[in-house]
Amino acid sequence: MAVLHIVLMILKFIGILLLILLGIFLLTVLGVLFCPVRYSAQGYKDENKYGGKAKVSWLCHLVSFSVWYDSSQGEAGYGVRIFGIPLLKVLEELSKRKEKKKKKAKAAKVQAAEREGREIPEQDKASEEKTSKESSEAKEALEEKGSRKEQRGEDFRQTEGKAQRLLGKVKAIFQIPGKIFEAFRKFQLTAKGICDKIRKIKNFLESEKFKRGMCLILQEGKKMLAHVKSRKIEGRIKFGTEDPCLTGEILGAAGIFYPLYGENFSIEPCFDQTVLEGTISLKGRMYGIVLLISAVKILRSRDIRYIIRHFN
Repeated sequence: MAVLHIVLMILKFIGILLLILLGIFLLTVLGVLFCPVRYSAQGYKDENKYGGKAKVSWLCHLVSFSVWYDSSQGEAGYGVRIFGIPLLKVLEELSKRKEKKKKKAKAAKVQAAEREGREIPEQDKASEEKTSKESSEAKEALEEKGSRKEQRGEDFRQTEGKAQRLLGKVKAIFQIPGKIFEAFRKFQLTAKGICDKIRKIKNFLESEKFKRGMCLILQEGKKMLAHVKSRKIEGRIKFGTEDPCLTGEILGAAGIFYPLYGENFSIEPCFDQTVLEGTISLKGRMYGIVLLISAVKILRSRDIRYIIRHFN
């Protein structure tokens, strides 16, 4: 009975652990799908300097990633924070501690080796020098004999190589007509294959399945872009060129995108000087469930699967 009780306790502990892990996994999935990923960016530009910062956060800034650059200081950087703790600094401190431990262990080994080390007696040194001298003389004699044999073999190989090169040139001359005919035949086959591929690609692009699949991709892509685009844009920009006509054309092109940046963003043209300066800040968010629904719609479509099979 005692053994059975212990086994049941172990199984109970394993079951509780598995339930905890399953709960953590489900919470993570729900967080990714229903907790928004927020992003923000700021930038500036004036006569002498420019810079900016971008940040992506999740779970109410419990997890965040940021990058920045400042031309006045000439430096760029990035950082990762989890629960407000700078992860990169923690990893750097841990690596420094490991290096210190390695250095201490290496110094201890060196000190132990110095304490236990002994010098080689003079008699042993003389015998070692004598043995190494005799072995070097024997090696020199063997190398001299080998070099003579190699010289004779090299002369024979050179003569044989000249004869083979001459024979190869004669064969190449007789093979020229056959090579020309083979190249012409391959060109015909290649041209025919290219024409067949062009015909197949044209039929594929004109098929109804391809058109429906591309319409679905464009439709869902617009939805995802509308969902991901920034909800708030603020700032101002002052620009100008020496050509008033070009400045007016740029201002007209910027007016096309007015629905994107709205009234909180001002554009000031200068028609009498070349200038570019201003500030901008934007914020937005995205939900994983929205992107997942669009992705599932695209992947479940038979037309999309037909396009994927064609390219594979």
